[in-house]
Amino acid sequence: MTITPVALALISSGAGLLGSVIGTVATLVSASLTQRATRDRESEFKVWERRADAIEEAHRKMLALGNTRDTAWALRELPSGMSPQDLDPGHQDEQSRLVVTKLTLYTTPELVQAYRDSNQAFLRSLLGIQRIQLALTERGPESDRPRRQRNINAAVAVATEGIEKSKAADQRLEAALREAAALAATRRRR
Repeated sequence: MTITPVALALISSGAGLLGSVIGTVATLVSASLTQRATRDRESEFKVWERRADAIEEAHRKMLALGNTRDTAWALRELPSGMSPQDLDPGHQDEQSRLVVTKLTLYTTPELVQAYRDSNQAFLRSLLGIQRIQLALTERGPESDRPRRQRNINAAVAVATEGIEKSKAADQRLEAALREAAALAATRRRR
């Protein structure tokens, strides 16, 4: 079988056409994979940003509550403007609910629990300080002075324990926040 010049031209054209098709398909697949990788990176970055935002908000809230606790402890009285519902362990203000929601969505259950434990310990410390405040304002006859002093001493002991537990809960929360931030940063670098 002889290859004629016409057949040779057809084979060359077919090979050129096949090469063009393969090149076009490769370009389209490459572009599609690049777009998908970019979209996945952007999505991962958005989640990482939200996780970092939740961690930062929880840390800011912990520092603010710790400052409030320490000031109340130094003054031996609750901050002005606190309502009884603020001391209710079941009550959460809007900001606390928002932080818990963000932590729940973007971090670990352990971090959410550490945040809740820190807030509960904070409230118990304020209740201890309130107990001191009430014991210090208690009035009565001079014969009741030893009993009042025992009440003050007992209130100080309870408040001191509450403050120590609150600070320990804050340290656990801070460690959990650091761990979550380091984990998020490690995942981000991959």
